[in-house]
Amino acid sequence: MSRGLENRDLAGIDFGVDDLTGGELHEVLATLRESQRVAPVRFYGSDAVLFTRFEDVHEAFRDDQKFPGGDFYEMAIEPVVGRTFISMNEREHDLHRKLATPAFRSKAVSRFDEESLVPLANEVVDQFADWGHADLVAELTTVLPFAAITRKLGVPRRADQQMREWADLMLSYPSNPTGAVNAAEQFSESLGPLLEERREKPGDDLLSELAATTIGGEKLSDDEICATIRLLFAVGATTTSHAMANMLWALLERPELLERAREEEGLRAGIVHELLRWEGPLPTLPRLASKDARFAGTNIPAGTIMLFGLASANRDPRVFEDGDTFDPDRAPGDILTFGFGPKFCPGSHLARRELLTALTVVLERLPGLRLSDPEGSEPRGGILRHPASLHVAWDLG
Repeated sequence: MSRGLENRDLAGIDFGVDDLTGGELHEVLATLRESQRVAPVRFYGSDAVLFTRFEDVHEAFRDDQKFPGGDFYEMAIEPVVGRTFISMNEREHDLHRKLATPAFRSKAVSRFDEESLVPLANEVVDQFADWGHADLVAELTTVLPFAAITRKLGVPRRADQQMREWADLMLSYPSNPTGAVNAAEQFSESLGPLLEERREKPGDDLLSELAATTIGGEKLSDDEICATIRLLFAVGATTTSHAMANMLWALLERPELLERAREEEGLRAGIVHELLRWEGPLPTLPRLASKDARFAGTNIPAGTIMLFGLASANRDPRVFEDGDTFDPDRAPGDILTFGFGPKFCPGSHLARRELLTALTVVLERLPGLRLSDPEGSEPRGGILRHPASLHVAWDLG
């Protein structure tokens, strides 16, 4: 344990506010994990509890009756994103998830990923490849995941930047409620005419799939489709963006591994999986206890904010040998980065495909890639985790 951490009140660490840059987050989690299964912490100034061990986080995901996933997001996301399956529970959740998620696995989406994702990634890299230096966060990781969604939706390319800006503003809730709500309204206004067009003349895109899916006579309303797409941008694209930045940082910090990945194409999927275990974009996942419960030997009163410690669980030495080491050669095992059970992330396969594509294109297009300025490059944050910047250089000619 670092000397600074020895002198710190771990119960006073605020996972919503504190930077927890680089290794500090994982030192904190390791210390809490070894001493407590349920640790008292802070979350945006309020008391909370953190589940620290793999077995407990896994079990908490399974028990949707005791710890329903929707209650927290009904409060934290629904005022901006709208009513979606992420803020629903039980039968309502199951129905809306069944209506929304087939579109993510549709032929249109699969065909895009197989035929158009690599060209899109190359198109993004084309914008800066001849510079010889760039901030990969600004030029790549905050661009590609959002562009991929707009293409899958059939949204005109000119809307890419505006939709990214709206997504960023939506995530500013509740610290900037007016800006977040206004961005959500503008987002929906821009989608309205396009959705109306797709209802009348369906195309080969994600928006048409969402409009056409019917289960037992039920289908998503226009408002529900817009809310689902807002969720895709504000949560799905953002977390993929953060994971992409974390992955590139991990490799830039390990030049020998970066070169191995360039030479060994078969290693790249292992890098993606290991990154999602070792430094995922969501180190903790908030939940709200809907009623009094006892869990892992601890009484948890109704109304308690709970943090499912994904980053802690994914390095738990009871499950992962030498879990603090980034090792893409390790045998892939179950990880909790995308959740588990009824709330498992339906876009996990899309995120993995985008990460692998970004890695492959970067390795092919940017020879001699190296970190030119470490300032801001370490991932930071206890809820959404990513580098502020990745200033790199590469060889030209």
